[in-house]
Amino acid sequence: MKMETRSGAATILLVSILSACTSPDTPANSASIENSCINPTEIAKQTIVSDQEIRFELRNGEVWVNKLPRVCPGLKFQQGFTWEVSGTLVCSNQQRITVKDEGTPCQLGEFTRQPKAS
Repeated sequence: MKMETRSGAATILLVSILSACTSPDTPANSASIENSCINPTEIAKQTIVSDQEIRFELRNGEVWVNKLPRVCPGLKFQQGFTWEVSGTLVCSNQQRITVKDEGTPCQLGEFTRQPKAS
């Protein structure tokens, strides 16, 4: 399924909601979880911080940052990307994005959950 996003306004096709794909014995306070996943239908807002970092704010208030393994030329300038999601989750190190209007393909890196603001 093809999904297109722009910072501040995400156009997302509806998909089934699944629970997290991490193992149940993962510590809840762990800020970084290997193979962590987010459900793209739960993204309320995204911010492209740089050519190597995207911040996703979910409807439940969680904030996840994806640090790409390499610089993705044009990502910050274009402020948008497309992605094709297989299944219902986007997991660490398993998703490619394509920079809007440039066509540059880039690999997403690890998702890191940010601590809740106090």
